[in-house]
Amino acid sequence: MARTLSSAIQNLIAQGTQRTVHLLTFQVGIATYRFAEDLVTHLGFDYQPYLIVESGARYSERLRSEPVTVKLQNITLETAELLKEEGSAIQGVEATLERLYLAARETVVIFKGRISEVEVNERAATITIAGELDPTATQIPKRKYSALCVWDFKDANCGYVDGVDPNDPGTGQPFVICPKDLASCQARSREERFPGFLTVTRELTESVEGQTPDADEDRALSAVLGDYP
Repeated sequence: MARTLSSAIQNLIAQGTQRTVHLLTFQVGIATYRFAEDLVTHLGFDYQPYLIVESGARYSERLRSEPVTVKLQNITLETAELLKEEGSAIQGVEATLERLYLAARETVVIFKGRISEVEVNERAATITIAGELDPTATQIPKRKYSALCVWDFKDANCGYVDGVDPNDPGTGQPFVICPKDLASCQARSREERFPGFLTVTRELTESVEGQTPDADEDRALSAVLGDYP
């Protein structure tokens, strides 16, 4: 599942002072349920403050299904009754878990799957969300992770156009070469085409996902360069 971090979110992560809350959204029939850890409003929707993420999503080098478990605590009797009335209809519906960066008012999708189990009593509900990856698969195809751009400068993937995109400030003429790092892409207004994995680091992973990887997944999360089987 692709994740794109805006520059605003990346800046907040770099500062280490970001305040976040998790958002859970799912729809059963015509009813949409929205829960968060605090009482928040996002994109005009109110989220009920009952959410606790008990086992969060994790990066994995393997295509395996690792369910996410969330708990809705101190829910009202009305909410409990609504969830009970949904019964089996709630199982199998798509659910999305996001992290909202309050200062930026932007979210990152952490996990998207389908509700596989629900347990409800008068004061709490536990919801298990299963991923949609193949649980029988053992590995992903070989892929090169590079900190630099892999496109040829000015090719169709790069997209830099003489006279349209920014010129070289040193010459006042169009750029003729590109070092292929992120800063160079930004100087040429091509950052949206940058295919490198410069920001896939241990620190960023733990900041976004909130969990430390297992030892056998360590190299896939902390390395920036290399080929992985």
